[in-house]
Amino acid sequence: MSETQAPTPPKPTPAAPPVKKKKKSPIVAVVHPEGCTGCEVCIEFCPVDCLYKVPGPENPEEHGYVSVNGIVIVDEEVCIGCKLCAKYCPWDTIDMVKRVEELSAAA
Repeated sequence: MSETQAPTPPKPTPAAPPVKKKKKSPIVAVVHPEGCTGCEVCIEFCPVDCLYKVPGPENPEEHGYVSVNGIVIVDEEVCIGCKLCAKYCPWDTIDMVKRVEELSAAA
């Protein structure tokens, strides 16, 4: 007589490791539009592509400056604070400033 064996239970699949959020840099780049010429030098050096060229202000009378070539803006969510854009800006119009964290929803 042959013995019947109980079926072996399936092995549990390992849980995926928890996703770690990358800590944001304490500093972020800020482009001053009144000095930006839209030359795009900073864009070439950005390792994370957080810089974008946009048209200049639509109403230059309100701002006191005109940028024929457009200006560069920073996506602060992507910026890693590497300082390369500020270092290579030929117009010294990019500053690195402390990141302003949003107020928590619990407050």
